[in-house]
Amino acid sequence: MRLTRSGYHFGFVALFTIVGAVVRDLNLLAILAGLLIGTLIIQWRFARGTLLGLTVARQLPTEVFAGDLFTLRYRIRNARQLLPGWFIQVDDRILCETHRREAANGHAAVAYIGCRNEQLAMFNCRVAQRGRYLLGPLKLATEFPFGLMRAVRWIDRREEFIVYPRLGQLRQGWRGWMLSEQPGLVASRRRAGVNEGDFYGLRGWQNGDSRRWIHWRTTARIGELAVRQFEQQQRQQIGILVDLHQDVPSGESLERLIAFAATLVNEVLRNPETQVGFAITDGMAISNRNCRGGEFRRRVLSSLALATRQPGAPLHDKLRELVSVSDANWPIVIASTRPMDLQALEGNRADESVAGRLDLRWLNLADSSSEQIFMETPRDD
Repeated sequence: MRLTRSGYHFGFVALFTIVGAVVRDLNLLAILAGLLIGTLIIQWRFARGTLLGLTVARQLPTEVFAGDLFTLRYRIRNARQLLPGWFIQVDDRILCETHRREAANGHAAVAYIGCRNEQLAMFNCRVAQRGRYLLGPLKLATEFPFGLMRAVRWIDRREEFIVYPRLGQLRQGWRGWMLSEQPGLVASRRRAGVNEGDFYGLRGWQNGDSRRWIHWRTTARIGELAVRQFEQQQRQQIGILVDLHQDVPSGESLERLIAFAATLVNEVLRNPETQVGFAITDGMAISNRNCRGGEFRRRVLSSLALATRQPGAPLHDKLRELVSVSDANWPIVIASTRPMDLQALEGNRADESVAGRLDLRWLNLADSSSEQIFMETPRDD
């Protein structure tokens, strides 16, 4: 409890009145001094009593992405039977545990809370960086009824939430780029088995068709190349491996890598039938075949939000883990900040390597050619 600026002015007038009443021995000044002191006592009693009867429940959003506006809500309940609450302010402290930057404060307020009633206070905020954030402690404050004193009550309620990486935008036609050789997007080997879909007819040869699709009997009969055409399966499969290479050219390249991986995961999961395998070199390997629905998406985005350049498992070991939770026939996109490194993919023993049997796509996010596939959203910070 402390005096406001108005309270100091009021207190000075009260003190001057008391001194005048004593020096001049005037009963009228003494009565006026009593009224002024009584006003301060009423201010103290009302403000303190109002805060003691309040409880606060914080409501966090289901998910938060860096750069997006989100709302923090506070449900304030007045448990007292006789004393309503007026002009209640809620302050909350927001601290980034990942980057250890200076804490910020959010402010919300409600004008009136009836007895045994509750009100919702809220404020909007925007977080610029991914990571783990800590909320709390909460501070309740009021200056009711006269604004002469500010009563404060601290509530030691702390909660954590994770801010997911900033989402970017995949260029139009990115699915086609993922299945073809583009500058900066390298394919190591095509899949050995036919996994394109169900065969339903023949058509003429087109650039980009695999030689395995050529129907030689029809080609010999008509004198032109004819290929088998497949009906595309509704269920798609993809593996995603994030390579957190230690020698990252810059922090911006690392953030671009994380943003691309989050955007790609978010995009492919729009189709609930898509089977996705995910691995990151400093963490887990997981597939939505054994972790369904929103839980898979939450775990993947959380691992990307907390990703750092700390030493992790070798790339070839993490690739083997990804294959073990997904399938060797799935196309695998390796997102990295370095050019394609066959040594890192195969390890020290080439006979134990799985890379040569997989359909791999290597995308170097530190290279400008990756902009034909992925575009970052502008930063407002």
